[in-house]
Amino acid sequence: MKSGAQRGRAAWWLAVLLVLGAASLLLPEVDRQALVARGFSRLLEEDLRGAREPGTLSAALQAASIPGQDFDFEIQVDGEPSRDPRLLEIAANELARFDVGSSKVVPSSSPRSARVIFEVVTQGSELGLSARVRGPTGNFEGRAVQGWTLPGRGALLPPAIAIGVALLTRRALLSLFMGIYAGVLSLLAGTGSAWTLPFRALWDVVSVYLFRELTDSFRVELMGFIVALIALVGVMSRAGGVQGMLEGLQRFARSARSALLVTYGFGLSIFFDDYANCMLVGSSMRPLTDRLRVSREKLAYVVDSTAAPVAGVSLLSTWIAFQVSVFEPQLPAVGIEASGYEIFLRALPYRFYCWLTLGMVLLVVVGGRDFGPMARAESRARRLGQVLGPGARPPVSEALSRLEPEPGMPADWRLALLPLGVTVVGAFAGIFIDGGGLQALIGDASLSLPVLGEILLAGSGAAPIFAGALLGLATAAFLAGSNATRLALLAAGGTLAWGIFAEWGDALRVAAFMAVAALVGGVASRTMRETQRPHLSWRQLQGAGFSSAGTLGFAVILLFQAWMIGAVCEDLGTADYLVALLSDALPPASLPVMLFLAAGLVAFSTGSSWSTMSILLPNVVGLAAALGASSWLGSEGMVVVCVGAVLEGAIFGDHCSPISDTTVLSSVASGSDHVDHVRTQAPYALLVGSVALGAGYLPLLWWPGWNPFVSLVLGGVVLAGVLRGFGRSAD
Repeated sequence: MKSGAQRGRAAWWLAVLLVLGAASLLLPEVDRQALVARGFSRLLEEDLRGAREPGTLSAALQAASIPGQDFDFEIQVDGEPSRDPRLLEIAANELARFDVGSSKVVPSSSPRSARVIFEVVTQGSELGLSARVRGPTGNFEGRAVQGWTLPGRGALLPPAIAIGVALLTRRALLSLFMGIYAGVLSLLAGTGSAWTLPFRALWDVVSVYLFRELTDSFRVELMGFIVALIALVGVMSRAGGVQGMLEGLQRFARSARSALLVTYGFGLSIFFDDYANCMLVGSSMRPLTDRLRVSREKLAYVVDSTAAPVAGVSLLSTWIAFQVSVFEPQLPAVGIEASGYEIFLRALPYRFYCWLTLGMVLLVVVGGRDFGPMARAESRARRLGQVLGPGARPPVSEALSRLEPEPGMPADWRLALLPLGVTVVGAFAGIFIDGGGLQALIGDASLSLPVLGEILLAGSGAAPIFAGALLGLATAAFLAGSNATRLALLAAGGTLAWGIFAEWGDALRVAAFMAVAALVGGVASRTMRETQRPHLSWRQLQGAGFSSAGTLGFAVILLFQAWMIGAVCEDLGTADYLVALLSDALPPASLPVMLFLAAGLVAFSTGSSWSTMSILLPNVVGLAAALGASSWLGSEGMVVVCVGAVLEGAIFGDHCSPISDTTVLSSVASGSDHVDHVRTQAPYALLVGSVALGAGYLPLLWWPGWNPFVSLVLGGVVLAGVLRGFGRSAD
């Protein structure tokens, strides 16, 4: 028989599921025309960005165009001409990005001899798109390669269930799995037998979504980066490098406040990539903050709240070119002659959330005052020495925090700082090289801000930071290892360099690296006599690396689940459904405010700030230019402000979302319970978001001539006042 506790737990779970199920019935329904507009936008964007294969829309446009000949266009939905302004605006924005030489595709207000008729056909929830093009060179037809399924209310279920269960139960893996499973059930609803639906959904969770993430090169490389970096921490710990670094830092960081200030400065210095920022800062500073009784939640907050904000506003990061590339093609269509980079630079003073978040972290660190769940976490850590809360489940095993130097190994800060420095420099160099930076230098190209931005965007990804982590790991092993190990690493490095210059294939290059390293290391270990220098044997280095990497089991599952729920949301069209839902709720008088909130909601629900930017920004330029004509900001000024509002809202929503990969990475690197990290960081993010609206975007709309720098100063004063009035010191 079941005990009373088991029956109570089962009844509680049943109540939770019933509440979530009832709440799903209250989810708002979106106007069908708004969904059709979103589908038209997605299909047109995918086709115009494609390879222009024969029979596609882009191929038909290209074939019919001649230099200097403009097209006008018309949109028909199910055979009837459409006058929906959303469709016309979307078409104008997307077609402004299409390169047909000096030709343009413009609205049909002034009909020309060259004409494009887009035909949207809907059958139930399926949408298809084709086009008939009449041009000087003849008549052509094209069709979108894929169709599109109009999302329904079920698109909101995965994030709603995952976030709700996480906050109710504090079980990250369970909540993410329930969100994934609910999403797959929604995708399969109406197909096959209802009796087999639960089993088919479970099969698809594994065979489709898990397999997709396991075979995605970016995911594999990013996971490799995480494993290599944690292995690096293990080697540095066993070699005495971490102990030496702690002893050195304690000369400057003798209190929790100064330790967090060092962490904050370290976070600002890794400005070129948010993933590298999270992992490097969190894993490096965790031993110091643990020793000085800083809660893991506080460390995760400092790490998370410096990573994306500093990368988002940095002039040299993997973010800038991506952000510019999303909205720049629409600028000529609204008569703006400024480049996308100029708009980005002009928008920096209006990036209220990022600047105020960086200021908020500094105020919290220097003032030593916290409020809400963070205050309780800090009080627990400072008074009881418990850096983790009762029942916390950190993504990284606590065995990593207990790694001590091998007996006889001296505490030497160089064995930690040098490998970390090599990792940072190697990651940045990898991004620069992969993006074509060397070719630009050899070709005497001017490395202006736009060129550097394009290089960093082209080189962005997981492979360069993975290579940087491997280089740091090899450096740590070289510094701490025996002469035989050093010889093996030098031989392997030389072989790898030879393979690169000989332009070998990747597989052969890696195979040669491993074979030569094993051969030379095995021979050298038997023939060379060691010096009297304290060192780690090859077996000890392996043990340190593998034992520390083995602490990542929970983190690996958590991160893959975050990616899986993102894929489910993409297949369900969660972001498109939210954008369609919000498209009619954007009052012209408060456009930047509503765009900030809309971007925050989309990023919160999907866990991706980059996806949010790419979805919202293309359609913002035309809308902002039209509405800005009657504002004191003017068309161009409103575009600048609205671009900043979307970028800020996306980062704000990402900070609050438990399904965001950067939020997960911050928990992993800091060793914090993931749900605890979200619970403690969200009040701070909500406060800063509210101040960004109240002191930033609203005064900008209400008072002509308002200076954004006044908003930043005013916002800082408000944040300091809130911390002073409602915060308390853990000491």
